[in-house]
Amino acid sequence: MIDPFANDHQSMQVGDLVIENQKDKIIIYGDLDLTLDASGYEHAQQLHELMSRVINTFESKNLYNNNDDKSKENDDQFGKDIDNPFL
Repeated sequence: MIDPFANDHQSMQVGDLVIENQKDKIIIYGDLDLTLDASGYEHAQQLHELMSRVINTFESKNLYNNNDDKSKENDDQFGKDIDNPFL
């Protein structure tokens, strides 16, 4: 199991799905059939554990728990009229 966002050299495979770890992103590519059998269950468990680790990393670094919503008052475009390019 990889340690999400911790390094640029870890990877793992679930079925034909490849998950590559990087410090700024997780790259997922390939195919995976989650069949209704023991193999599908094992793959689903692996994905669940991986996604739990990814979500925990986001939450521990406060990257997704930031409740500071961007307000219109702080927006660079506030109060400016912009021409509609579709007219």
